[in-house]
Amino acid sequence: MYFARDVALVQSLDPAGPAAMPTIIAWIMVAIGAVHIWGAWNIIKKNPSAAEVEENSGMSRIVIICVACLVYYFFLDDIGYIVMTPLLMIVVMASVGSRDVKKILGMSLGTTAVLFCIFYFLLKVNMPLGILQPFFN
Repeated sequence: MYFARDVALVQSLDPAGPAAMPTIIAWIMVAIGAVHIWGAWNIIKKNPSAAEVEENSGMSRIVIICVACLVYYFFLDDIGYIVMTPLLMIVVMASVGSRDVKKILGMSLGTTAVLFCIFYFLLKVNMPLGILQPFFN
């Protein structure tokens, strides 16, 4: 929401303005975070012993996901969306407890392929291709 205010200064033909979508997404993310915090608080309130287990494993999950997001951010341009996005999704899914390898691979590869096709081919968004750039020229 903080960075969307700079986008609001840009002239746009969109009646909602260029800051509308980033602001909406930011509010949705805040709402999702609030729901998760409320849910975790209720679980701990009902079962205090669950707090100890979640405290030990929860912090390592947060660190793993944050490191994975930082790696994704810094290497996205060089390696490319098609390679980095499935890797990020695999790490996130595995860190939150998903163990079905077929489901993890299917979801990460399928979601990446669908999103890439929508944005690159249909919407003509300039996606970071990285090491796969020669295949798209």
